[in-house]
Amino acid sequence: MADAMVTGRMPSQKKHAGNSILKDAGLNASQAINLMYSKLIEERSTDFLKEPDAASSGGAANAAKWKAAAAFIDSLASPTPVKSRFDAMTDSEIKMDRLRAKKLV
Repeated sequence: MADAMVTGRMPSQKKHAGNSILKDAGLNASQAINLMYSKLIEERSTDFLKEPDAASSGGAANAAKWKAAAAFIDSLASPTPVKSRFDAMTDSEIKMDRLRAKKLV
């Protein structure tokens, strides 16, 4: 299956803080995004991304889903992280690789 790129915008401070946490867990941003997409597909819902609202009528059900989501996030720091051919590349090397694949360089 061919790789596809997902692009997202966030403040650079948030990116650096998040990347630091991911690095400590043995993951990179691409791996974390892949894991999140896998969970989206498995659940066929974004509910696991939302914080529970105790004031809503489904507060208890949402709290249970939130607890399950937290357990999933905790499981991301597995001893065998997902490997990608981009793991050892710099951002510049990744860009050049993608341009070569599209025969643009």
